[in-house]
Amino acid sequence: MNTIWTPMDERSRQRQFEDSFFRQLRARATKLIHGPLPADRVVVESMPDGRDAVRAALNRLEIFDLDLLNELPGTRAVSLEFGRQLIWPLSYTVARVRAQVLTPTAALVSGETPRPIGRDQVQYALDRYELLPTNQRPTAVILASATGFTPEARAMVTDSDLPKLVLVGGREDGGWDVEMSDSVRYSPWAQLVEFETQDDQVRRLLYHLDKEAAALESRGLALSKLSDKLGLPQEQTEAAVRQACRSDPRLMTVVHEGELHVARSPLADEVGAMSLWMRIRRLFGFKPSTAERVRIMTAQRVQLEQQREELDRRLDALEAEERESLQKGAAAATEAEKKQLAGKLVRVRRDLRRIRAQVNVFTQQIDIIGTHVHNLTLAEQGRRLELPKAEDLTREAAEAEQIVAELAANADLAAGIEVGVQTPLQADEEDAILAEFAQVAEAQAAAKAAPAAAGAAGPEPEAPSRAKGAEGSTGQRGRERAEPRPEIG
Repeated sequence: MNTIWTPMDERSRQRQFEDSFFRQLRARATKLIHGPLPADRVVVESMPDGRDAVRAALNRLEIFDLDLLNELPGTRAVSLEFGRQLIWPLSYTVARVRAQVLTPTAALVSGETPRPIGRDQVQYALDRYELLPTNQRPTAVILASATGFTPEARAMVTDSDLPKLVLVGGREDGGWDVEMSDSVRYSPWAQLVEFETQDDQVRRLLYHLDKEAAALESRGLALSKLSDKLGLPQEQTEAAVRQACRSDPRLMTVVHEGELHVARSPLADEVGAMSLWMRIRRLFGFKPSTAERVRIMTAQRVQLEQQREELDRRLDALEAEERESLQKGAAAATEAEKKQLAGKLVRVRRDLRRIRAQVNVFTQQIDIIGTHVHNLTLAEQGRRLELPKAEDLTREAAEAEQIVAELAANADLAAGIEVGVQTPLQADEEDAILAEFAQVAEAQAAAKAAPAAAGAAGPEPEAPSRAKGAEGSTGQRGRERAEPRPEIG
């Protein structure tokens, strides 16, 4: 089987989710045993459930690779046994919880985009616990997935035939999607999977506010929409919004028709939002500061934007009704039906003209407020930043120019009066050495040029005869040396 590996960042992301899940679960279990949970001890033990599940998935794909098994996420599982001590050494078990991270192993191996975990994989994980002895079966099961769960899988949490099931999914913004039954939600055990603190919720809220910056600075964001984006109840979302407004003085809340909206002012107050001095000034009816005026007009703009958005929705509905009436009128078979549709179209177009006029009024008001807020913001920002005046700029520029001129004159003078430390004798010796360098270089060049000139001229014609004569004379001298000579005397 040809295996296409997925990018390592996807495996790393799922492994990070797995590590974070088990770390948070252990921390919550240790923290809650002496608090709201009806237990005073917990024993956490690693289990082979996850590794067996991943191995079975690889076997179905006909992949038998131990190194791959060790690399893939989803191989970890734990058992949490909560107990309570009556009288030492007597104690009893309160609950057994099994926790495991489910991963789309086939998608991670084949290179496909990982999808949410389905009902079949959840059911397979739960069926394994039915094979355990009765005294070892878990009373609750927590299954987690970095890619989340399908709606069919999430519906299993309400099945009474199964052990209490809690599904924990990862969110794109770094949060947790928790699905549980009402019996678990309103029990102390629900706190076991409350991994997020309020600071984490505020961090996710700011992430969504930054993504919706255009709407935040114009018409604002409704609390209900933010609650859906965060996956939190409106009470927790409102608490996160209040804390975010306290940390960021530009954030503000606006109530429109009973619903809370979050907006951002273009100008923050110098001393922070609603300081003691601002409260005193407001109490005695003093004139509001520029930042307060900007916040007031920003709230007005948010309300006008919301009203215009409502009119835009009505306008879209009426325009769709107008198109439908035109098509029905063109296809009508009788004059009576055409006349009825014509009367309806007249009313629809009259309403369209009125709503468009209202939208135009709101648009002009929003433009006026936006222009005024823009001008106030620019003027206030210029006032807060103290810049040097014209006479200060001129004086400092003249001083800088004078200093630069003096520095240049001193540098020229220093270059002209520089005194050397070389003696006349040392200079003569250096000249002699330089002349010697030149002579050596000329001699080397002449030596290299002589062989090249000789090779270009070629051998002389008499060279062979001379060589032969020389060879003959040499042989004759050798014979003379070899012949015996008589001794004299």
